[in-house]
Amino acid sequence: MALDCIVMEKIEQVSEDKVMNIVVAVDESQESMRACEWACNHLLASHTNSQQSYKFTLLHVQPPVSVTSGPAYILSSEVFYLLECEDLRTTHKIFKQALDICNRYNVRAETHVVIGEPKVKVCEAVQKLGAHFLVMGSHGHGPFIRAIKGSVSDHCSRNAMCPVVVVNKKVF
Repeated sequence: MALDCIVMEKIEQVSEDKVMNIVVAVDESQESMRACEWACNHLLASHTNSQQSYKFTLLHVQPPVSVTSGPAYILSSEVFYLLECEDLRTTHKIFKQALDICNRYNVRAETHVVIGEPKVKVCEAVQKLGAHFLVMGSHGHGPFIRAIKGSVSDHCSRNAMCPVVVVNKKVF
């Protein structure tokens, strides 16, 4: 597979740095969990050089707390707190699922949360974290939906400051 060759070349280049820094973007989708599993299985399965360590970071972008429908309301502090709690529960659930995948492959993982627009915040976070690779899933939407909603993986593959591996459902 051509992708495996490209990934192996990058891993060899990174070996000079001694620490391979992999960031996996995760959200509630099965596609992002497949990307996490792919990264554990393909990027770290070949990690046999005992002198090279890795940093594996699970990145989640939490949306800012907002009310997106209905008339404009001024949120009370209690309602705002409840919305924040719900976002934290969702983030916890996402990380638990991704960490379970990492544990199956004996991968030590850290978690990192940012708040904002996913396509912008993922690119900012991988630069801040010094990533050598960004791995993310693709929902596989067609051109019509991508034109309307945009695509986080398309944006990141064009704007991230590191190689981006987009894992689609055909891989599994």
